[in-house]
Amino acid sequence: MSKLSKKFSGEEKTVAKNYGALVVLQGLNYLLPFLTIPFLERTLGLEKFGLIMFAQALMIFCLVATDFGFNYTATREVADLRVQKKDFSDLYFRVFWAKMILTIITFLILLLLVFSVDRFKEDWEVYILSFGVVIGQSFFPLWFFQGIEKMKLVTITNVIAKSIFVLLIFLFIRSPDDFLKVPIFNSVGFIIAGVISLILSLKYVSWKKPTFSSGRDFYKQSFQAFIANGATTLYTSANVFILGVFGGDILVGVFVSYEKIILACKNVFTPIYQALLPYLSRLKPEKRDFIIKNLIFIVAGIGLMITISLNVFGDQILGFLYNDPLIIEYSYLFKLMSWVALFSGLGMLYMVLYAPVLKKFKTIMKVTIIVGFISLLSCLYFIPDYKINASAIIMFSTELLLCIIAVFLLFRTLTKTKTKENES
Repeated sequence: MSKLSKKFSGEEKTVAKNYGALVVLQGLNYLLPFLTIPFLERTLGLEKFGLIMFAQALMIFCLVATDFGFNYTATREVADLRVQKKDFSDLYFRVFWAKMILTIITFLILLLLVFSVDRFKEDWEVYILSFGVVIGQSFFPLWFFQGIEKMKLVTITNVIAKSIFVLLIFLFIRSPDDFLKVPIFNSVGFIIAGVISLILSLKYVSWKKPTFSSGRDFYKQSFQAFIANGATTLYTSANVFILGVFGGDILVGVFVSYEKIILACKNVFTPIYQALLPYLSRLKPEKRDFIIKNLIFIVAGIGLMITISLNVFGDQILGFLYNDPLIIEYSYLFKLMSWVALFSGLGMLYMVLYAPVLKKFKTIMKVTIIVGFISLLSCLYFIPDYKINASAIIMFSTELLLCIIAVFLLFRTLTKTKTKENES
């Protein structure tokens, strides 16, 4: 990466370096499951493995609640302050203390859910221990390091912490009876990464008493992003959650075995979008739109290659990674779900990169609410009867719908921008 960055200069070099760091960070997030997920499926068995994955799906809702959209809004605000060479401290502590308060509230809601619903009460330890992931992510100021475009230290921290988690998994998970150790080790890894990253971030700020009232517009935008993230979670995690309620832990295990591979593939694009977000926020419209137009073809090409590869080699991939005949039996669903890599890559180009750059948080919110609501209703209507088949078809259909809407909005916005340029 250092040799590659020499070909660039100035801001482009910064983007290249941060992209490299984000590739490592996201690669770690989605490569490690390729090591741990097959091992856990083989060691714990599909039922206990499915229970762990069901708990993780519940934690995603908790993560959305504690993030409150700050990964979009705060990242952009920090990038703006950096350009203006202003102090980050007020914004930093405004976000930090808001996340701490939200974490406490979310944990109390989780306790209420776990101890009042029989489906959760039976395995309450799994859900409580899994919440350590939420605590770790609340400490982890990824939004801040993205905004100041210094991802190298964060990446190193994550590599160390998550490598410890993988090592603990392989050393101490030996049978289905060890299933409670998985959320413990996972939580420990996230908390270590969060605390270290938090300490590293404090050198860029000085203590300030948070003034929540002065940031009303910021919180309003964050709330819009939060609603959008919540709606996104409805069509990404509610699927697994509802399947677990009506289909049981075994079918969750099968579905998540496919989903983890698909998520790893579709998030190939995430480092690109995360690295470009603060950079594009500073560019003039004509240069910004030029980059976006070129990304359309790049993302479509990569997404199509991934999808074709998963369809052609799907059976071999599943046979290599997993050791359960039920997973192989449903491989046709895996091939259907593989199209998500293409749909999601194109959809995220607008929803995760272009729209946030333009501060179109209300548009993001509206789109994701509509798509999320349709997905949720579909899950509630079809999954009780059709179980895992419905889950896979709904995942495919939802991502396709979101892609169509996002691509339409992307081209409409680009056309409007070009028209304004010609008129001026």
